[in-house]
Amino acid sequence: MLHPILKPMAAAALLATMLATPVMSAERLTIGTGPAGTLYHQIGTTLSSLYQEKTGAPGTARPFTGTTNYMPLIHRGDIEAGIHGGLESRDAYKGENNFPEPMANLRALVVVSQPGFQFFSRAEDGLTSVDDLRGKNVVTRFRAIQGFDQVIDAILGTSNLGDSDVEATTVGGVIDGITSVQEGRVDAAVSALGIPPLRQADASISGGIRVLTLGPNEKAVTDVVGLFIRTTNPSPPMVGVMEPVRSVHFNTFVNVGVSMSDEDAYEMAKIIHSNWAQVQEALPPLRGMQAANMVPDNLSHPFHNGAIRYFKEAGMWTDAHQAQQDALLN
Repeated sequence: MLHPILKPMAAAALLATMLATPVMSAERLTIGTGPAGTLYHQIGTTLSSLYQEKTGAPGTARPFTGTTNYMPLIHRGDIEAGIHGGLESRDAYKGENNFPEPMANLRALVVVSQPGFQFFSRAEDGLTSVDDLRGKNVVTRFRAIQGFDQVIDAILGTSNLGDSDVEATTVGGVIDGITSVQEGRVDAAVSALGIPPLRQADASISGGIRVLTLGPNEKAVTDVVGLFIRTTNPSPPMVGVMEPVRSVHFNTFVNVGVSMSDEDAYEMAKIIHSNWAQVQEALPPLRGMQAANMVPDNLSHPFHNGAIRYFKEAGMWTDAHQAQQDALLN
């Protein structure tokens, strides 16, 4: 359980309690994230800093090799929160695909991002579309982000490609994929667009990188519940985007466990939602994400009751949301 916002008059009593008893992990906010440099780690660092600023309670982002590593920790209550995609959250909650056992204690707090993902390659290789990946050495699996299999399969499916149509390679995670392209060990890998490691790869590769566009069969993406397509346009942060490209997007959540109290979940949701402009100022990749989209139209997994209470007060939780919540819980 996290401390609620500390009121000045309660500070002395709290200090006395802390001096009399051991400091417990429940007195801080730890957000599990991907490796340093990834979008998920940037989000976790920004939100944990915001929480610490607004509450006075310690907040930190704890990096892991991949999201699969810290999902069980949230389920068990070993850490308070984590950043995850909607597809892997859905699968983990239900115990489907790469998750053999349901993580029924997982709860959504807020949607914080709808990032774009796409294959990229070295620009000098001349690849422009997913169509061009046939027969190439391509990263098709991340060991530490098992829920991402569906995203990669959907992107390849836009050109009617599968593992047998490419030289399929497995790496640990997104950073490993970027490094593999950078070092010439693979021809292409999927990455979140605009993140620092991708910008570093662009600067270090002769001729830079090029972000590919989807193949013509976009139904391969839209048929996957939770995935949607947008056009990413050239801009300074979007290295490798040389012309408008079609990219795959999904909701990214702050997830918590049922062990978090309703009051703490309420306060955390309120802090993030009501200070979203400050978050966007601190982290430019989130500037395309609107606070009004923090509760998605279609729920991939249940929301925490405390977050629901806040979003009801904010006028964002509807009867349709409640019907989906009840169906997921039952």
